Order: sequence, then structure tokens, then C-alpha cells
Amino acid sequence: MRSDPIAENYYKPLIQAEVWSDFLFYLAAATSIAAMLVSGEIYPTFNGLIQIVFVISVIFIFVIGVVNRLYLSPRAEEKRREDLLSNSFDVNLTHENTVGYFNNDQKNPIKRLAASVMESSYFTAKITKEMLFRERLRVGIYSIIWLVSALLRTTDLSIIAVGAQVLFGEQILFRWFRLEWLRHRSEQTYKAIQRLLTTARTLNKPSSHAQVLEWFAIYETSKSNASMTLSNRIFQKRNEALSQDWEKIRRGLGL
Repeated sequence: MRSDPIAENYYKPLIQAEVWSDFLFYLAAATSIAAMLVSGEIYPTFNGLIQIVFVISVIFIFVIGVVNRLYLSPRAEEKRREDLLSNSFDVNLTHENTVGYFNNDQKNPIKRLAASVMESSYFTAKITKEMLFRERLRVGIYSIIWLVSALLRTTDLSIIAVGAQVLFGEQILFRWFRLEWLRHRSEQTYKAIQRLLTTARTLNKPSSHAQVLEWFAIYETSKSNASMTLSNRIFQKRNEALSQDWEKIRRGLGL
């Protein structure tokens, strides 16, 4: 029976905070445009309310962003890392251990760590690849709309400026770059450990130990730097198929 208390206790609050951050981002963008379209001279009260909503939205975006980056995300990643190391080295770094999250039968701690990192990076690469289909489509649509608006002489420059702020902000273009980078680094990690396990199956040499720890560090820092939460919807949809693929891969490598 699979159990993942870390996802429920630490990643769920992070996901909820990100949903609120996205909502407030678009609310701030909408109110900034509305403030320009609604005349302050003709409708002073309505314009004032729009400005207040905009300011409050921006403040909450800042607060949620700080909490996410400095508390919720590092806490969740730290707990996942503790569970990974506990599982690999058969120690109790945390009392919130997962059951059935890492799937390999290795007894050697370094080889078990290598297999677990390889499995995690495989799932991350596949899930981010599917997430990128929607992300690329969204960026493409926003880019075309903004470019067409910018080329039209009838479009107000202030609206073009707000559109640029939205497009080149944290939630759209930069989010896409971070997701692309995480997919690339996850694929790198998976392929590197696969090559290592193919050429040095026993992993008994210190050089092999160092390489496993190096790629473990690369993968973990990549997740932290990207600061991207994987889609739970895609994970649930693809989990069975990806788990079957992983079983074939690990058997082929003798894991």
C-alpha cells in the first residue's frame, strides 16, 4: 500500500499557495488595465476601488511569494530529501516516512540512492514534459496577443506596457523557462545515472560513490532552483504507466 505523508503535509500547502498566487497575479493584471480604462474623473469611486484591489493584490502576491520561496518550498524539498536519504541508508532522519514511493530492491546504500534518484528524475522528466505542452501553448498564445496588440497603432501604450509586464513576469515567461530547465536537468540526471549503472554495476569504487552523490546534489539543487511544483493531476494520470515503464528499466539494470 502506497503512502506519502510528505505530499499531504508539505506539498499540498505549497500547491494551494501557488494557486492563490496565480489567481492574484491575473487579478492584479486585470485591475491594472481596468484602472486605465475607467476614468478617475468620471467614476472616481469605482476607479478608487479598482486601485485598492490592485494594491492589495500586489501586496499579497509579494507575501505569498516570499513565504513560498523561503519557507513552504524549502520545507517540502527538505522533507522529501530526508525521506530519500532515510530510505537509501536505512536510517530515520524523519518520522514521516513514505511507503512505496521509491521502488528498488537494492541493499547497498549508494546503489539504492542511485536507483532512487534515477527513478525520481525519470518521473520528473516525464511529468514536466507533459506540463510543458500546456505551458508552451499558453506562452505562445499570450505572446501572439501581445505582439499583435503592440503592432496595432490604435492600441494604447499603457495597455501594451501592462501586457509586457504580465507576459515577462514570474507566472508566464519565466515560469516556462524554469520548467524547461527542470526538465532538461532531470533528463541529464536520469541519463547520467543510467550510464553509470550500466558501466559500473556494483558501484564499489570511491569514484562511483562520488558520481552518485554529485548527481544527487545536481538533481536536488535543480529542483530547488527551479522552484516548480509538479502537476498532481498529470502524476495521477500517468503514474501507473510510468511505474510500469520504471519496472522494466530497473529490471534491465538489475535494480
